[in-house]
Amino acid sequence: MKAVALASTLAVLATVATATVGGDISQEYGTSTFQCTRNEGWDFMMTRSYRNYGAVDPAAAPNIRNAKAGGIPYTDVYHFPCSFGQSAAAQVASDINAVGRIFGTMWFDIETNPDSRCAWRSDKEENCKFLGELISAGHANGIKMGVYASVYMWESIMGSCTVGSSLPLWYAHYDGRKTFSDYTRFGGWSKPSIKQYGDSVGICGINADADWY
Repeated sequence: MKAVALASTLAVLATVATATVGGDISQEYGTSTFQCTRNEGWDFMMTRSYRNYGAVDPAAAPNIRNAKAGGIPYTDVYHFPCSFGQSAAAQVASDINAVGRIFGTMWFDIETNPDSRCAWRSDKEENCKFLGELISAGHANGIKMGVYASVYMWESIMGSCTVGSSLPLWYAHYDGRKTFSDYTRFGGWSKPSIKQYGDSVGICGINADADWY
């Protein structure tokens, strides 16, 4: 019993020791802010690179440069798709061209789009097809990709779609816990890669969501 208890304790300590925390943002911040978040424990940062109304986000490239200058080693971008008006290929190309190839992974953000000009369709199969086109465009451009979603958003927008299951999953569940034990399978993913466990945490005076893996 003591040996089992010791092994369990060591396993927990190992998990804590290897935990990696960071955050995602949608506004531009300077180097000093990222130095502060680094001091608070951030090892990674994701910044929005494509807006939900169908335009690149000019804050993405400066945020990546400033985060790196502030000591944050890993920087990704997230792309909030517009499912009308502009092809998936054109969106991905615009995003890459605007940011430059200075990011690690581009995460496709699957959640309700409040802009009626760009909102997801009511046809979940069409939404699944569009995500597949985004992924194909990413492959054609030679970038690393992932998918961001919650189980509710995925099932509401994509239904039983599994087109993104070969990519890493960044899922949202605001339970305030740095653990994957709450994960419920969806979209064909057997396990997640990153968890968004809190929103609007206000670290270092900024509006950031809290992420962990």
